[in-house]
Amino acid sequence: MQRVIAVLEKVNGISLCCRSLQGIRIIQAAAGPGRTMLISDAGQVYAFGKDSFGEAEYGAQGSKMVTTPQLVESLKNIFVVQAVIGNFFTAVLSREGRVYTFSWGNDGRIGHQTEPNDVEPHPLLGALENIPVVQIAAGYCYLLALACHPSGM
Repeated sequence: MQRVIAVLEKVNGISLCCRSLQGIRIIQAAAGPGRTMLISDAGQVYAFGKDSFGEAEYGAQGSKMVTTPQLVESLKNIFVVQAVIGNFFTAVLSREGRVYTFSWGNDGRIGHQTEPNDVEPHPLLGALENIPVVQIAAGYCYLLALACHPSGM
């Protein structure tokens, strides 16, 4: 736990009071432009940093800096095993192999047909809709998914 806290302090350049994480085992951290998400061993997601596109779900877009990790309420009912942060979006992978995306995404660019700036997570639609995903990665404006095809091919 101490190692995770030290890394987070360097990523965001601010001192953190991590009492909100006391007793919570963090298994993965995702860092993006000014924001960080943490995944617990219980599948819960905690976010902090710049609330530029609603990932931390507090206040209007870009209007608030969340300085302590806060539980992401919209992901409470999804057992998350991995999170990735692009420049303008966030994606999480569920234990069942479903990928959920949220945040900025004009013209269906975050993989589902919702409003352009959607802070509610929605599962990806299309080619990966019914294929289990085992790992995800994100960059500035892309999302990669490593899928496990049911036929093994």
